[in-house]
Amino acid sequence: MDRFPRYIKPLDSSTDFEVVGGKGRSLAAMLRAGLPIPAGFHVTISAYQRFVEHNDIARAILELATPVVVGARASFETPSTRVMKLFERGEIPSDIADEVANAYAALDRDKVAVRSSANAEDLPNLSFAGQQETYLNVYGHDDLLIAVKNCWASLWTTQALSYRHEMDVDQSAVAMAVIIQAMVPADVSGILFTANPATGQRDQAIVNCSYGLGEAVVGGQVTPDTFVLDKASLELKETVLGSKEQMIVSRSTQGTHVQQVPREQRDTSSLSENSLKDLVSLAKEVEQCFVGQPQDIEWAIYEGEIWLLQSRPITHLPEPPPKEVTWPMIPGAQLLKRQVAENMPDPLSPLFEDLYLRAIFDTQTWPDGWEWNGRLTKNWMKNFVVTTVNGYAYQPIYHDSGKDWERFMVEHRKKQAALPWHKNLKRAFSLQSFFIDDMKGGPLHRLYLVARTFRVFRKYPALVTWEKQQLPDYLARIKHWRERDHATITSQELLVGMKSLTRTEANYWHALRSVIGTAKQTDGGFHAFLEKNAPNEGLISGSFLSGFASKTLEAEKELRHIVERIRTNEALYELTIITPTARLLKTLKHHPEGRRVRDAIDKYLDRYGRQVFNLDFVEPTLAEAPSPFVERLKALVVDPGFNLATRQKDVARDRRSKWRHAMKFFRGTHRIEFLRHYWTARVNYPAREEALFYMGLAWSTLRPLALELGSRLCDIGDLNQPDDVFYLTSGELSAAIKAEADSSTSPELKDLSNKRRKLRRQRFRMNQPSAIPPLKNDKSAYATIRQNEDEKDGLRGFAVSPGRVTGIASVIMSPDDFDQMQPGSILVCPLTTPAWTQLFPHATGLVTDIGSILAHGSIVAREYGIPAVLGVGDATQRLAHGQRITVNGDKGVVTIE
Repeated sequence: MDRFPRYIKPLDSSTDFEVVGGKGRSLAAMLRAGLPIPAGFHVTISAYQRFVEHNDIARAILELATPVVVGARASFETPSTRVMKLFERGEIPSDIADEVANAYAALDRDKVAVRSSANAEDLPNLSFAGQQETYLNVYGHDDLLIAVKNCWASLWTTQALSYRHEMDVDQSAVAMAVIIQAMVPADVSGILFTANPATGQRDQAIVNCSYGLGEAVVGGQVTPDTFVLDKASLELKETVLGSKEQMIVSRSTQGTHVQQVPREQRDTSSLSENSLKDLVSLAKEVEQCFVGQPQDIEWAIYEGEIWLLQSRPITHLPEPPPKEVTWPMIPGAQLLKRQVAENMPDPLSPLFEDLYLRAIFDTQTWPDGWEWNGRLTKNWMKNFVVTTVNGYAYQPIYHDSGKDWERFMVEHRKKQAALPWHKNLKRAFSLQSFFIDDMKGGPLHRLYLVARTFRVFRKYPALVTWEKQQLPDYLARIKHWRERDHATITSQELLVGMKSLTRTEANYWHALRSVIGTAKQTDGGFHAFLEKNAPNEGLISGSFLSGFASKTLEAEKELRHIVERIRTNEALYELTIITPTARLLKTLKHHPEGRRVRDAIDKYLDRYGRQVFNLDFVEPTLAEAPSPFVERLKALVVDPGFNLATRQKDVARDRRSKWRHAMKFFRGTHRIEFLRHYWTARVNYPAREEALFYMGLAWSTLRPLALELGSRLCDIGDLNQPDDVFYLTSGELSAAIKAEADSSTSPELKDLSNKRRKLRRQRFRMNQPSAIPPLKNDKSAYATIRQNEDEKDGLRGFAVSPGRVTGIASVIMSPDDFDQMQPGSILVCPLTTPAWTQLFPHATGLVTDIGSILAHGSIVAREYGIPAVLGVGDATQRLAHGQRITVNGDKGVVTIE
């Protein structure tokens, strides 16, 4: 009889995961490479399939393996239990049992380890680590067959079902092989990472280990020793000894048990330095076995001999940060994260930096003589409005810079003084000075104040220009390119469209600056008046500007209408809860009762989904990549949280209370000044958020143009994927288009775009400073960040939205983390843009690293009536997810509880 017949394979015989599963494939590859793997064999996936067929349970498994709604969540506990019973009652066919018995006898090892090996595990993007079962120290034929069947059944554990469901893995496509190997009764065991999984550094190896079997380390039942070694030199760089109170060891008969580690061993290293070096040397061979892919390796040492038990790719390994990073200053400039740079929190993509920053510069309205005046712009500046350091955007503020600057400014002021408008302005200020200073306290002064107060009901000219001229022109230019048929226009026209839309967006930013400036002047003036004249009354401008109608609240009302439709339909309610995020929109579209909801969602995304998470067009819009929206929709269906109408009433009530207090406090001319500041801000301040709503709208049209061009360059072999286009410059794209027209190609662009993509990922790992050089104080009018001492528990920022709240922090670094937002928690994030607004209904407070009184977050926080402190500087580093904090939006202080 064949020693390894139909259902059994030698351990080194197959690297096909559809035969031996992910874990089995890795072991086979390592064994073929001559690495030390315990002897054993595979029970193939065909054995599992035969078992399922023999017991006629295939249909029952799939019918049972669907989630049920329990407590407003998708639950797999009951489905898993029912599937497990099918396996428990099932019989292993005799031919499989015989083949396992023969292979076990041939192994000539009484005690074995039995490990699951599914065909959907240990993949580069899906590890399934810990989802299926392993049985150690199994002894005897009968117990071996029970362990094999239990491994098969573990394909349907609660955690495995839930993981596959969330990862959108087809449940009908999964199957299980089993690995049976000689048991290694380890003296020491653990895990080795051939790259640092936290920092992404590929030149480091990280070893976690403890006494006994590795299950204690893998399962988190013990605090292991941790070692960091340099992979090239094998030099031990760092040692952290764990407590190692317990260890798992083999029983003398069957299975394992936990026993205490002797006290004298707990404080000593579980591995010698020589053993660590031998282990890392072996791990480097494993990595090479998998073509340099960083590995997560489980290993054991018994009587001085190293054994490799399994290896899987490290999933989601970050790029390491660039080495020896400096943040050079620009002579004569203070670089800050403010204005347009505030909306560029991430490293810029090459195409965006090339097109948009150039367009921002070219569309700047320059005073006479400023554009190319010696060192002022020609030699010092890459861009007057925005510059970059290590790919990060900053706004340069230029200050006194020597004799050249002084001579330039003296000459410039002389020219300005000769202009008619300057003389008129000077006369106007002289007249104003007469009323304010010379006649202060008299009847003419009061008359002047009353006259100024009546003027506050008019919008500033900048807002009228934006509303009547700049916004319509902006929307018309976008519409022109949106209505073009992208598939039929030439590649050159695609690039022309991208440049045109970028210039359109840059022009809109300059229009937006006027709106922001007006809002800053009015809101900031109101805030300063209150700070000066009522410093101890708990009054900030946000006390009086909260809770008014806005596009943000319009979007929230529309979304909650969709949520209510789903919640009042039992079928749609359950469907929304149990369907994975990635499939929900498609599922709703094809569900008879879900089409109207899907239509409403499409309208919502068309109206509000074109907002950007940051201003770099490399990032897709919400309409393109709606996962954050769907996550939030699902969360609101489960728990709608606060009642929007009730909260708005509460905010209005608080606002009226503050108003009554102010009216009692201010008297005489101070009351007139209060009313003037209030109405000026009330009329002009809301336009800022209205104008910001449209920021980045051109990108929803530019991105399809860019991706169409990228697709064409992929077709001729210039690029690997369409979005590589964002990692090239406009000049490189022009050259590629010209080459395409000449029937030639530019394959070197593949490597170039890959290198730049990798560099951008690395730059994400850098800690960008908030200012270059660091600010000496945070009292500057330009400041968007407060300075905080490292040892202080309290963090200072800008008080922008009133109130006080204590709660759990949800630290959200990017849209990828939106699903980590806990309802009823305090949102802590680097900054917010309009696309972040979807998180505010779940938030009871807001804290940001960057921002001040006029940042997007301050305005939206006021609209939702939640306390907010912005510009804390390093809140996302100082505060931990789940930490309890207090936000005082009246004083601008965040306290760690």
